[in-house]
Amino acid sequence: MCWLTDFFKKDSTELKPAGVIDINTASSILLDKLEEMGDDKAEIYLPDIDVKIYNKNVIISARELEEVASIKYVAEVHDCDDYAADLYGKFAGLLWTTKHALNFFYSEDNELWFIEPQTGELSQTMEDWQGFDVRFFLAR
Repeated sequence: MCWLTDFFKKDSTELKPAGVIDINTASSILLDKLEEMGDDKAEIYLPDIDVKIYNKNVIISARELEEVASIKYVAEVHDCDDYAADLYGKFAGLLWTTKHALNFFYSEDNELWFIEPQTGELSQTMEDWQGFDVRFFLAR
């Protein structure tokens, strides 16, 4: 019976937070980013008092990024909102603009990182094609 227990254990490489920051710090980071982007219309949803932070290098090498990015793109069936929802369900926050859906996370050094879920690429800025008129941030 022991082998069954081991077989059904969660993968030990599962992505784990490096810690938490308080809701005020998380909110300040988002508001500063929105100001930097010249956007003051976004809705911010921080559902918990403590917001998870992650080690950027761990995120870069996370199998979750590769798994989501490897899913075949199918317009209106599995497109940007579906990719972003897949990562949101694993660890990342969700971000919508008027043009695109993508993800974000907070790093251990209190930086905000955007994730393009269709490629797994990280950036601290968004590209023109992703849009700049942010509708909302929904943290994890």
